[in-house]
Order: sequence, then C-alpha cells, then structure tokens
Amino acid sequence: MYLHGIPVLLLLLLLSGCMTVAEKEAIEVLPMYGQPGLVRSDYLQREDAAFIRQISYRYRGNLKRASREWSRQAVDILRLGDADAAMRQFNRAWLLDQDNYQVYWGFAQVLVVRGQPAEAAGYLDKALALIDDPYQKPALLTDSGTLYSLLGEQAGDAQAARRATLFAEANARFAEVLALDDNFAPLWQHWARSLYREGAYAAAWETIRQARRRGMNDFSRGFIQDLSARLPEPGR
Repeated sequence: MYLHGIPVLLLLLLLSGCMTVAEKEAIEVLPMYGQPGLVRSDYLQREDAAFIRQISYRYRGNLKRASREWSRQAVDILRLGDADAAMRQFNRAWLLDQDNYQVYWGFAQVLVVRGQPAEAAGYLDKALALIDDPYQKPALLTDSGTLYSLLGEQAGDAQAARRATLFAEANARFAEVLALDDNFAPLWQHWARSLYREGAYAAAWETIRQARRRGMNDFSRGFIQDLSARLPEPGR
C-alpha cells in the first residue's frame, strides 16, 4: 500500500525516526549500498528480498541474465549524465548477481564521473577478477590502465615512489591488452596519453608509430601538438 507515493511501511519508519528519506537516498547511491561498512537494516533487507523475488519471477529464475540487462541499462543512464540514477541501477543489478563483473565496472565508472578515481580502482580490480567475457576484457583492462595512469598523474613528483608504482601498474594493464588484442584501437590512444602523463615522451611516440603501422591514426591534433612541444617526433 502507498500513501502519496511512499510505501506505508517506509512512512511508518520515517515517522518513528528509524530512517529518513534523505538517509535512504544517500545509501542508495553508494556502491553496494555502502556495504560492508554500512550494515543493511532489517527493513532494507526485506525490501531487497522482495525486489529479488519480483525480478526472479519476471526472468523465470535467471537472475544472472537480469543482472546483466540491468547493468546495461545503468550504462545507458550514465551516458545520459545521471550518475546517481545509474548507481541505483547498478546497485539493483548487484543485488541480483554479486558475481557480475559489469556491476563493479559500473561502480568504478560512476565514481570516476563523481571525481573519486582512487575509490574506483578497487572496483575495477574486482571486475577484472570476475570477468568471464574475453571480448570485453581488453576494454576493461584499458579502463583500468587509464585509471591507474590518472592516479599516477595526481600523485605528482612529491610522491615519486607512489607515482612510479601507479604508472608501472598502468603499463602492465596496457601490456596485457596488447597480448590479448594488438588491434584494439582504444589501447593505443590511452597508452600514448598515459605515457605522456608519465613523462615518457619517446615511448609515447613509439606507441603512436606502432598504432599507425596498424592503420590507426585517431590521435587528436591537440595531443600530437602537446607531445611535440615536449619532444619533437623522432626521425622528423
């Protein structure tokens, strides 16, 4: 039963001081509803169980398929610019299948959009541990390498050891993509930019040359100009 769009049970909880609408909404836009740090209340656990039963009935018990469909919808929502709505959708997908790598990839994407790249790294690592789709692995690894590169850039010279570790991690991820599919075009673009951030300008040029040999030359004019200002293209 609903009263002005609010479930009566939730309304009773609100009136009793057990939970506010703002508190519930704040929890819903945290990855995994803030778990394990936040303990899920009995009421919310019952609400989760009811949702799972409903979706299980709709998908004839195939919660893995349901989770992947909800994850894809969440990606579409994120592309429209609504990070909070996307996180709510990813959380529902997580309830349906906690082994769905797409969910953790999605959590990371939302956190990056929110300007929280450090918090995103662990979710990308979790996605890599769970991924069961070889076709998508190069893209996930490329995203992961790019994130570690951005973290390395943020570390700056004041944290030289941490900076070096993060860029080494980024290069390892990109190298893994290369071993899987050297024709994956986004790899070359992201790797070259990462090497630029690292200050490895000669290596960035070598990456560009390797991409060109494979027929890929989608590097922006602005990036080429920035790299040329640091180090003119060798051999020209």
